[in-house]
Amino acid sequence: MIGRPIIENYGRYKARIISYKVDPKGDIDKIFISNNGVIIFKDSSSIHFDGGVIKVVPPVINKAYKTLDDLQYIFLQVKTLNNILSVDPRLDYIEKYYKIFRERYEKHLSNISRLLKELDGRRRYLNKIISEYKEGLFNLELGIQSGDIDNDIYKLCYNELSDEILRLSAELEDVENLISDLSSVSTSIGELLDRIWGSLSIKEVVKYEEEKI
Repeated sequence: MIGRPIIENYGRYKARIISYKVDPKGDIDKIFISNNGVIIFKDSSSIHFDGGVIKVVPPVINKAYKTLDDLQYIFLQVKTLNNILSVDPRLDYIEKYYKIFRERYEKHLSNISRLLKELDGRRRYLNKIISEYKEGLFNLELGIQSGDIDNDIYKLCYNELSDEILRLSAELEDVENLISDLSSVSTSIGELLDRIWGSLSIKEVVKYEEEKI
């Protein structure tokens, strides 16, 4: 990663990775980046790989990205299993993978609940900051209307403040989408697993009745 560019997820800056720090296990713990000569460091929990692009994102959003990726893959697996069930009635085959996918899903459930609470906290924080920044815009308007602020200074400050509000709003939209997507995918997986279990139970009853006959 050394020497590679890294960008802040919502467009605040573009920097370069100049070094890193490892923990006792040998895993990357922090990375050091240079932003126009200003050296800052970020925890590894803030580093997100988006294809070939390295980004800095808030840790809770990064965690949500990874969790959503995991859930979407589990959903694909469960959906495939449900499709197979309609054409392949071999119970041993279906039950084996049903148990695997059910276990994977249930391991995520408690983490999802905590993550949704963290995301909701981030949403409330962003709403509060956006509201305060908008008050800043209002006071700039008062300053220009009263003649206390020079017009050029007003434009410079207004643009910088309104740009940051747009970035915060983009993050807020990201958080709201993640909350919605995590809830939706998690619910869909649970419903599909219940449907598969219901089908397996019916087939077991039919199999038992056939054996009696």
